[in-house]
Amino acid sequence: MADFREVLQKTINAFVENNTLGVKNKDVTLFSAILTDDCIRMYRPLSFIQRYPQFFKTQITNADFEAQMRVELQTMKDVSQKISRTVIDTVERRATLWGELTVTTADGSVSKVEVIWDLNFSEDGTRVSQVMQFVDTYESTKVLEQILAKAGAH
Repeated sequence: MADFREVLQKTINAFVENNTLGVKNKDVTLFSAILTDDCIRMYRPLSFIQRYPQFFKTQITNADFEAQMRVELQTMKDVSQKISRTVIDTVERRATLWGELTVTTADGSVSKVEVIWDLNFSEDGTRVSQVMQFVDTYESTKVLEQILAKAGAH
């Protein structure tokens, strides 16, 4: 099982790195590069999703997420991530990551957003098959309001 754990850790590292590089390179395809073609993303808590129905759906596909990120990238200048905790379950092929994202927007403001990702993996562990993302709603709300204002969607 140690080898499979290493495979999952490598996939986790690629997932995190692609999230950073996607913003830095303004390349939305990087957000889905390590995901299965049928990967479903979900955001939580549901109350947060319901507050921004113009922006979020309960479940989204890779294509939906990439379209969403095209809008977000218009206002995002940079992002860095610090993963403080990773729990890997090799039997269930799942992992939970606790992270802090530092987001710099085009206007120079900086926000720190706490995120928990709950990931499911493909049979061989080399791809992510499901992403559930819990977000720090207080900080995310401030960032989203800026994004929506700039995009004219508010």
